[in-house]
Amino acid sequence: MSSATTEISAAPAPVAPFVGAPDLPPYSHELGWPEGMAPFKVVDDGTQGDPYAHYEWMREHAPVLRAHSPVSDVWFISRYDDVRKAMRAPKVFSSQVVDPVPLTFLTLFDAPNHTRLRQVVAQAFIPKAIARFEERVRENAEKYLAPMLAAGGGDAVDDYAIPLSMSTISALLDVPAEDFEKMKFWSDETFSYFGRLARNAQGTGTDEQSTFEFFAYLKDTMERLHREESDSVGGHIARMWKDGLLSEKEAKELCAFVFVAGHDTTTILLANAFRVFSEQPGLLERIRRNPDDASLFVEELARYRGTVQRASRITTEEVEVAGVTIPAGAIVRLLPAAANRDSNKYPDGERFDIDRNTDGHLGFGHGVHSCLGAPLARLEVLVTVKLLAEKLGSLNLDPDKPIEYVRGNNLTNSGPEHLHVLVEKTNA
Repeated sequence: MSSATTEISAAPAPVAPFVGAPDLPPYSHELGWPEGMAPFKVVDDGTQGDPYAHYEWMREHAPVLRAHSPVSDVWFISRYDDVRKAMRAPKVFSSQVVDPVPLTFLTLFDAPNHTRLRQVVAQAFIPKAIARFEERVRENAEKYLAPMLAAGGGDAVDDYAIPLSMSTISALLDVPAEDFEKMKFWSDETFSYFGRLARNAQGTGTDEQSTFEFFAYLKDTMERLHREESDSVGGHIARMWKDGLLSEKEAKELCAFVFVAGHDTTTILLANAFRVFSEQPGLLERIRRNPDDASLFVEELARYRGTVQRASRITTEEVEVAGVTIPAGAIVRLLPAAANRDSNKYPDGERFDIDRNTDGHLGFGHGVHSCLGAPLARLEVLVTVKLLAEKLGSLNLDPDKPIEYVRGNNLTNSGPEHLHVLVEKTNA
């Protein structure tokens, strides 16, 4: 969850320029936003940390929103049907927003390279493969929650979500991560470097050096995993490299992508579980009595407060969405978190309802770029939800420490960067 860099916009891949531009809709800052609500921006200035009020207004009044940035216009799409349709049309809404692709991050590739690289790690994320980590996740979850219980609270992000998600992805890759602070620093710096190359982000000034230090560490780790014939994801990537099916660059960067993406998105989702329990405390008792309902909680959480807010695309041809013509070569941000609250798809979509039908939610993406690590994220959140219900009698936000939100994240995630809670043990 990097807050050190600020996303501006993607650098467009070469696409035939649009000739004869249609009448363009007004910019975001030219619209009549409700009093007290700042216009939605490409760069978050601190007003969009919890963007759901913006999304609700956009779905109703500007389902295709055009916003200005110093590099290019950026188009935001917010309704469920439109977002889902775009996610299912990768030939029109291309993920390859820069060309050549600077890093081996799956989110930047179209077929055939996306298909080839995804297959390298896909088998490691099937539910059967993930299930063998359940006991380890449970043990670590109990270990990280125990000090919070003893202290009567803490930061759900720093004290629980980050160490749990990082220890889990580290085990999957077989990449040691005893030094969480160092690994988190490298992860954040890699986000910054990725954003600078792929989306013209400002960067930190040290991100390139730090990223290559991380890559060197991963290369050394994969050398060890290959010698040990490790059956981990990291070992599999190492063998693909040594067998000539991946270049050294691809192997290092793909390993980094799995590590970074595997913990960052889950960290926010875990923190949001704490938040929802604070907002609906009766759910602790319900899940304590009916642990099977935890899976319902997980899916509704992914719908209601999913991590990924913006999915970057570039149009390869002129396309009409919600009556608005978007030109070829346009930078587009699909908003799955906005789509997930569209009441045309999910009645009363702004309400967390554990009993609703969540089929088709976009909390883990959709189409060819659906989240590879969704089974792992589901497992970590499921274990956490059951554990909190089992151990906690009450969970409240700390009134003296407001939620601090992620800003400028280059994988376009959004959620708590710090979420302080007060907890009491259950009497059961």
